[in-house]
Amino acid sequence: MNNKVFGITFALVLASALLFFGVANAGAMAVDTWIFPTEEFEDNTYIGTTDVSNLEHEQAKQLFVGQVDSWRTSSELLVTYQDATASYPLENAEILLDETIAQAQSGTQNNFVYQLQPETTQTFLAQQFPSALFSEADIENITNKLETALADGQTQTRVAISDDTLEVPREIVSEATITHTLKDGEAMAVVNALNGLELAPASQFSFLDFVNALKLANITDAELTEIASSIYSAVLKTNFSVDERSIGAEAPAAVPLGQEAAINRTLGIDFVFTNINNSSFTLNLSMDNGSLTAMLTGYPLNYEYEILASGEQKIKPRLVKQYSAFVTKGSTIGEKGRDGVRINVLRSVREDGKELKVDAVSTDFYPPVHRIEIYPLIKTETAPATGTTVPQPGQPGFIDANGDGVHDVPATPATPLPGQPGFVDANGDGVHDAPVTTPVTPQPGQPGFTDANGDGVHDMPVPTPTTPLPGQPGYTDSNGDGVHDTPAAGSETDDQQNDTPANTDKEKDPVYDKSGKLVNP
Repeated sequence: MNNKVFGITFALVLASALLFFGVANAGAMAVDTWIFPTEEFEDNTYIGTTDVSNLEHEQAKQLFVGQVDSWRTSSELLVTYQDATASYPLENAEILLDETIAQAQSGTQNNFVYQLQPETTQTFLAQQFPSALFSEADIENITNKLETALADGQTQTRVAISDDTLEVPREIVSEATITHTLKDGEAMAVVNALNGLELAPASQFSFLDFVNALKLANITDAELTEIASSIYSAVLKTNFSVDERSIGAEAPAAVPLGQEAAINRTLGIDFVFTNINNSSFTLNLSMDNGSLTAMLTGYPLNYEYEILASGEQKIKPRLVKQYSAFVTKGSTIGEKGRDGVRINVLRSVREDGKELKVDAVSTDFYPPVHRIEIYPLIKTETAPATGTTVPQPGQPGFIDANGDGVHDVPATPATPLPGQPGFVDANGDGVHDAPVTTPVTPQPGQPGFTDANGDGVHDMPVPTPTTPLPGQPGYTDSNGDGVHDTPAAGSETDDQQNDTPANTDKEKDPVYDKSGKLVNP
């Protein structure tokens, strides 16, 4: 075969191969494009929180295959029924990836498709919320609700299942009874209007708004307080929240301490509470033989609530003395007074008789009313000595032992009689000897000050000589008349007589010796 024939043959073979290869690839492309097209997500496409933009469906599916197991271990599904919350087991939960990819829409946010087992839901409800009897329809509906809640793909999901669609039997969940002083008329109209009132899920109730809507004119605040207090006592035994509640100025007689909810329309004092559950409750009131009963009916609560009152403390009133010109003698009672009281209110939360916690509800304090006694303005008191100043309250020396607000005047000490303590009779005259008062020496500038010698010191008076009596030292009776001899006028004393010129040393003349020296100076 020459070169020309070989070249032609090779060219034909090469062209045939290229033609076959091109046709084959074009056919595959046509199959993928028109017969079996490959789907791909567009921009801004999310499944859960994962961006799957520009990924083929199969690629997106493979992306989630490895995340299912980690989702089960890291995610949490919290289910709330009434007043209790529990974690749902996700060990048997499945993510249906084929269904998730198939229903995903390009360019939007998409959810996962989860599947929970009804048997797992039934066991979970029976263990965690035994107070409620769930029907088969309830279990199916709750399972679907949980699957829908999981669709967002969040790490933690919360679901409340106790809405009014449940077939769980309703029962009285709380009841409270108090004594009352209500009479027929408008008070009974309020009781009848409240009886059967529905408290919607997550709704707030204002007692004052409800009463004002009835437009009653003659009912008293005291009557409204008794009605509101009966409701408050029932609310305390539930998981409802109390938003506004007050007490009166004095401890109530009919309502137990710690359970008063005072109403004052003039001051706008109200009683407000909220049903925080996802299901409705019904309020019922009834009166019978002096008792007022409030009841709340709804799906059973998971916990038990008990009201405890502790630390009751009586507070005694003080005595207040007042003075009035309208009281002339004795005293009158302006206010008898009343004890005060302080009490702590607690709420115990229990499950199957076991106390889980104790919450502080309130500390109620009713102040004492002090006793007031009114006395005359003018009081008979011993006049103080002239020149003295009576100390006033707060000044030094003020004494008020009897609490009348006036300084106590010291009593004059009584003179003791013979035989009494402190009796002294040195002279034997049968009369108590008055104490000798030591005279006070006057100082310069004071009355009675004398200074004849100018030494700046008061001159003491010269004592008058005392005539000695028989037997006393110095007594002389030369004439024997029994009376001390007094020296005659003009006579001299012995010292004066001895001190005469005759007895004194005579003045001597000087004596000189022969040489002229003085011998006797």
